[in-house]
Amino acid sequence: MKKTIYIVLIILAWSVVSCTPDKYDVKEFDMVDMDRVQEIALRLSHYEVLADGKACITFSPFLTAEEGYEVLDSRVDHSQIEYLTPDGQILSDTFCTADKSLIGETVRVYARIKGRDLTSNEVSFRVADPSIAETFPEITIPVVFHLLQSEFDVTAYGGEISAERIQLLLDKINNTFSGIVSNSATGVDTRIRFEPALYDPYGNKLSEPGINRVYADNVIDEGQDSYKTFIANQKALWPYDKYLNIWLVSDLLGTYETFYRTLSTTCIPRYVAANDVLADAPQGLALTELPADWNPVPNEVGILYKLQSIFKTTCTFGEESENELVNCIGYYFGLLPTWGVSDGGIPDDYCSDTHAYYGDENSGYNISVNKTVDDYYFLSENIMDDPTGVHRSITLQQAQRIHWVLNNCPERSAWKSDFAFTGKESMNNN
Repeated sequence: MKKTIYIVLIILAWSVVSCTPDKYDVKEFDMVDMDRVQEIALRLSHYEVLADGKACITFSPFLTAEEGYEVLDSRVDHSQIEYLTPDGQILSDTFCTADKSLIGETVRVYARIKGRDLTSNEVSFRVADPSIAETFPEITIPVVFHLLQSEFDVTAYGGEISAERIQLLLDKINNTFSGIVSNSATGVDTRIRFEPALYDPYGNKLSEPGINRVYADNVIDEGQDSYKTFIANQKALWPYDKYLNIWLVSDLLGTYETFYRTLSTTCIPRYVAANDVLADAPQGLALTELPADWNPVPNEVGILYKLQSIFKTTCTFGEESENELVNCIGYYFGLLPTWGVSDGGIPDDYCSDTHAYYGDENSGYNISVNKTVDDYYFLSENIMDDPTGVHRSITLQQAQRIHWVLNNCPERSAWKSDFAFTGKESMNNN
């Protein structure tokens, strides 16, 4: 028996050594020798950049070595690559400008390895006007998070969801809508902010700002009633014209796996105050005049989201995957997805300043946070990107859609009232 074991070990050792090609030598994980590079290709992160001094275009070089394989970015000494305009101006690996005289101009760039004649293809992008974003009015939206849980959920969690955790969620939303965490080429400050409500509908001060805790024996309805009856019975449908209701519905046992795609994504604008504004409505929204006998239900006037999903730190790609809460807020304001799966095509979000792309789970194409579309290579950071994105930016045209909805859709009028902050009706409310 021992002799047999020794023979097997010898055969295994020989097979490992004999089947290891030279090109996979450990040295290949060192920084690549730039003299071995035979081709350099250049891609941009976007086709336009706002001239606001904050938005940036990123240049991404892709190197091919003599052996014909693409060099990993981690092996590239980027200090040995320079970026030039046709007239010889040297740029850094990102381009940002506040020079308004460049608005409407096209900038052309190519890459070159220092000390060599090897150059890349030439790419170009346009400098866009950011001035519309500067005219957006400041809007403050009062928010109440309804935490819908059973006593079993609280016990199983080891306690209630903390107010601090909800504040972190609100911080993420505000950081995204302010654009302070992104230098996206077309991302803007929407001038929309979300603040926790201080008073309930009866004028009583909330013990926890922006939080209404609701406990019940069971909060799962399998979507049969879309939580309409449950929320109404629990008095958790607060006036839509005074609060942005966000219902965080607990599903600790994962009973309702389709919550996001069958409930969260249905929280969209539906009505306008009068038909005469429809001619100017953003494309892709099926808006009608508000019915005279309208009785609001949750997914018309608020956001339904699975409570457990606020704890997710990683997401998977796919139509059936859940996305972040800020993505659902995008739906709530009339934004549309920027992505699709390869066999279903790419939907039109009617915003020319967003990247439209598809992914393919089977081939692994575009299912990470970095995406490729034609000659563009970019970080997936728009709030309407797929679940693997970082969801931290809103483009200029998306912000325009949102402001139109806030001004013309009565179910989105909570920002016009300060009742949630004062507990009193104000003569200034309109």
